[in-house]
Amino acid sequence: MTADGSTKKSVVFIEPAGAAANVFDNFMKLPLTGTLYLGTILRDAGYSVRIYNESVLRERIDPFAISADVYCISSLTTSCVRAKTLANQIRRVYPGRRVIIGGIHASLLPDDFADVADCIVQGEAEKNIVDIVEGRYPGKIVQGQAIDDVEQLPFINYSLIQGLDSMDIIPVMTSRGCPFDCNFCTVTKIFGKKFRMQSPQRIIAEVKHALAFFKTRSIFFYDDNFTANQQRIDGLCDLIMSEGLNISWSAQVRQDIANNPALLGKMARAGCRVVYIGFESISDETLKAMHKSQTRRDIEVSIRVIQQAGINVHGMFIFGDDNDTVESLRQTAVFAINQHIDTAQFMILTPFPGTPVYDKLVAEKRLFHRQWEYYNGMFTVFQPKTMTASRLQQEMVSAYRKFYSLQHLSLEALKLVFNVLLDALVWDFRRVFRFSFETLLLKAGFKFLVSRFAKTYASYFKFLDEIDTPTAGK
Repeated sequence: MTADGSTKKSVVFIEPAGAAANVFDNFMKLPLTGTLYLGTILRDAGYSVRIYNESVLRERIDPFAISADVYCISSLTTSCVRAKTLANQIRRVYPGRRVIIGGIHASLLPDDFADVADCIVQGEAEKNIVDIVEGRYPGKIVQGQAIDDVEQLPFINYSLIQGLDSMDIIPVMTSRGCPFDCNFCTVTKIFGKKFRMQSPQRIIAEVKHALAFFKTRSIFFYDDNFTANQQRIDGLCDLIMSEGLNISWSAQVRQDIANNPALLGKMARAGCRVVYIGFESISDETLKAMHKSQTRRDIEVSIRVIQQAGINVHGMFIFGDDNDTVESLRQTAVFAINQHIDTAQFMILTPFPGTPVYDKLVAEKRLFHRQWEYYNGMFTVFQPKTMTASRLQQEMVSAYRKFYSLQHLSLEALKLVFNVLLDALVWDFRRVFRFSFETLLLKAGFKFLVSRFAKTYASYFKFLDEIDTPTAGK
């Protein structure tokens, strides 16, 4: 009840699932923190709040089972079709109820939801979510307001997520914005280039709060560039160790973290097990075109330095830049193997709306379609410059098959056994710790996904074969 005796509205948040065809997206199912913050803010303000995440639930939501006064639907580009379907269903089942759509895709292309939403939110909405829910803005499109001090965000109330009994990995986000401006990335379009961060003390409090909800001690830091401010991470590691948190954690970083081997060693001692790095390409020309501010040599050095610190490297590569060739793509998987990257991800360049890549391909009339569920890094949705579309698609599949081949997995298993025997001689198991059985199982899991991938994408290969032109490169 409010101060004047009225009842607060009931609010349902929905995170639709992306396309089921992306088997790699479905490998790790974690809720996004944006919806969790918004739901927590409304709950703290007295609203009745429930959050439904279709990936967490592992099933499609039944609109008849989620009655509420207000529906807030979050949309990524890959899930925007599902978001529109849900919005339409809700409007039919509950005429007159308020439907609000936000998220990355709504921020970049709000007109895509003009016919199904009462309100479309662009950008961050924590500051004005209450006014948005109450309908206090006259127009259909509402501009969010960026949070200047991210320490003012509330501690997430994970109990709002329906059907979430446990989590293997807890997502925690400690910063927003990125000082870099890669030409394929939407981060700066949504959060800006100003790096806004929480202090080490606040992060520790956030982690302790999250650990109270779940039995796991594994944390994944969602930040787009967790180590952008290395002094902050140095202080965070000190606190993790001094407080005896005993957590295992992973994070997304840039290769330049290798310039600070002392910090990497401290990160490993504080529980960092894996870093996820967007290497993107092994071609200096392609890296320059992408505005990556790194070279192939930087990548090679970073892999060695990070692994020497005892941290595993998950390397992510992008296929399809105009400077790429069939040969350079084929060499990428070889590079990943020869550089002993622990796990690798090979994605096709995806022109997300609002990025320079998207604008360029639209201007050159090279997009095949705007079926957004296929804009997930696993499909060729544009005409490549130096090869056919089907060839680009096939090279991605081949890279996965090569890196996660039975031969490569067998060599990794032998390496693990060798390190056990070698380390046992000196009673120092740091090599064994990094070449862990868990990593080997993860690679085996990816091999299984690659097999599923080939069957799932058969129809799309047919589509690409039909549209490839005779003049395109082979």
